[in-house]
Amino acid sequence: MERVARIGIVGCGAIGQAHAQIWAQIPRAAVTAVCDPVSERARQVAQNFGASVFENLEAMCASGLIDAVDICTPSGLHAVQGLLAAEHGLHVLTEKPLDLSAGRAEALIQKCEDKRLKLACVLQRRTYAGPQKVTRAIREGKLGRLLMCSASIKWWRDQSYYDSSGWRGTRALDGGVLANQGIHALDHLCWMAGPVVEVLFAEARTELHTMESEDLLVAVVRFQSGATGVIEATTCSNPPLCSRVEVVGTNGSAAFDDAQVTVFGYGGDDRTSEVQENGGKLGGRAEAMAISMHGHYLIISDFASAIGFEIRAVGHNPVAARSAGIHVQRVTVLVMAMSGGLAGLAGAVEVLGVHRRFLDAFSPGYGFDSIAVALLGNLQAPGVAAAALLFGGLGSGAVQMEAFTGTPRQVAGIIQALVILAVAVRAAALLRRSRSL
Repeated sequence: MERVARIGIVGCGAIGQAHAQIWAQIPRAAVTAVCDPVSERARQVAQNFGASVFENLEAMCASGLIDAVDICTPSGLHAVQGLLAAEHGLHVLTEKPLDLSAGRAEALIQKCEDKRLKLACVLQRRTYAGPQKVTRAIREGKLGRLLMCSASIKWWRDQSYYDSSGWRGTRALDGGVLANQGIHALDHLCWMAGPVVEVLFAEARTELHTMESEDLLVAVVRFQSGATGVIEATTCSNPPLCSRVEVVGTNGSAAFDDAQVTVFGYGGDDRTSEVQENGGKLGGRAEAMAISMHGHYLIISDFASAIGFEIRAVGHNPVAARSAGIHVQRVTVLVMAMSGGLAGLAGAVEVLGVHRRFLDAFSPGYGFDSIAVALLGNLQAPGVAAAALLFGGLGSGAVQMEAFTGTPRQVAGIIQALVILAVAVRAAALLRRSRSL
């Protein structure tokens, strides 16, 4: 039986319940435990997923029932709870941000590195193809030297949002508009321009809401790349405006509305059409949970792959795999070496076991067949074995069919093509379903 990643949900509020729903759709993963100080809420979630209930995180981590934790608690608890889980040898996934304290966040990163554990944070803009292509263009120098990299997050939250829980809007557990609503745009800036190395000016105020932290912030910063940026963030804008990110280089520029590319070009050419995609609007401008969960799905899926199936994680999304702590280049070289070795073994069997002599040139096409077999078998060992038998039978039977019935052997190739087409249609349907989350 294939290994299943056992997940413990920490925090069973709205976002924890949303994560649990996503985990239910991830192959080879299962929510086996939940933890929340509100026992009734924890029991309700546990009942929906057949999980064990804990009111104490230490007890859940020591239970032996989980391989990883998914932390969906107030922001100020993320690193503390992640450190506790890491001490028990558990992989860690946290909602954004990694923590409100840079020191605690760095301690969690170091702990997971020391224990060779996977650590990931839900910063979903990095999962979308458009932002990935723009960032890749920046890395390749196509936009030239970066001059400016700025963000404007002008959203709305009414007072009832902050009054809904005692921790909302507090400095210790929630942070203000930058750490909560603005964190995705800030991460987007740092992803493109590098970490902030200097704060040239900053002002944070509480203007409209009754809360401890700021609901309005303006800052001017300098990034590691040398770019200067202006960050504007507020939850006082009613109606809410867009979440806009802009980057300007000496040879090009780009602009985003959420994770959707609205402008992109370099070298004097408009290349916006090359990077646009559907589904880049993440939401959340007026209501906290009115958001797309597609990016969450991709990150959770990659995290599940990373904690037990690194090769599959790299193949699915190398950018997200790298963010999850996987050494993408090493895994890629390993897969190439394994593939070459298996192909060589197949060729040796063909030459020594069938022909029993060296051939000047031959290519039985096993490499291409193996791709089709893997797709048909859905990358599962039993499925791949069955698909290999099917393709092997079709290949061997084609010769006999042509010899005894006169039917062209190419018919077998047509059947194989139809099978692959059916698999591709199914994969496209699953992708469309995941984007609707």
